[in-house]
Amino acid sequence: MRLRTYVLLFCSAALLADAPARVNPRAAALIEAASIHVIDASNGQVLLTKNGSVRREVASLQKLLTAMVVIEAGNLDKPVTITAADADCLPTKLPNAVGGTYTRRQLLEVMLIYSPNDVARALARDNAGSEAAFAAKMTAMARRLGAKNSVFKNSAGFSAPGQYSTAEDMARIARAALTNPFMRRAMQTKSVTWRDRNGRAHVFQNSNRLLHRHDDCVGMKVGYTGKAGHCAISVWQGKRRIIAVTLAGKGKASWLESGIVFRLMRDGLL
Repeated sequence: MRLRTYVLLFCSAALLADAPARVNPRAAALIEAASIHVIDASNGQVLLTKNGSVRREVASLQKLLTAMVVIEAGNLDKPVTITAADADCLPTKLPNAVGGTYTRRQLLEVMLIYSPNDVARALARDNAGSEAAFAAKMTAMARRLGAKNSVFKNSAGFSAPGQYSTAEDMARIARAALTNPFMRRAMQTKSVTWRDRNGRAHVFQNSNRLLHRHDDCVGMKVGYTGKAGHCAISVWQGKRRIIAVTLAGKGKASWLESGIVFRLMRDGLL
């Protein structure tokens, strides 16, 4: 389950991903997000970009890196207990979780599907001892993947001074995430059943609305904060597989509207 081999692969492919960017005016005009970056998942070729290198906050999209750092560390069956400090966050967190013990694997799965912030914080603490130390690992991994215009300050995606990424960098990170079978499977799962510390079952839907609305959306991640706006990474499968990143969208509907455009692009109709 280690990512080291994948990191080396993506570093060696960086020149291809750095091919001259394209702006498709017809597609860009139909997407209201402030930043857009779309690539071919097979080779990193840029298919569409608008403000792709502009630094922005990316909200929960950075949980992809949280997962990748934890997976690289291995030992996914190690138990982790969620503490009150982990759960001292808003808005999304697990019900009745404080004091509960789960494996890293279980926590990773529910984080990638439902996106609870207390889980990201628990995994970061378990891995590095503190949010600051873990965030430094996230930034270091981003650099190794060729995402050199990003700095992360926490595991969950909360707004923080000095934290930023770009649509271009997040596309690089997403492409690396797709090479990991565990992450790929989790991010296309539409719901997960979770048992709290008392054994009560809760069913959580995947927070990615595109996954529920479009059969040919095969996963990835969405996020929102007041400062970041609505952010999404989506993967579309058809004649080719594309990865689409939108940042600083103005409403949840922007995810769905952009989904239609990306399907047209994927099939060569735009």
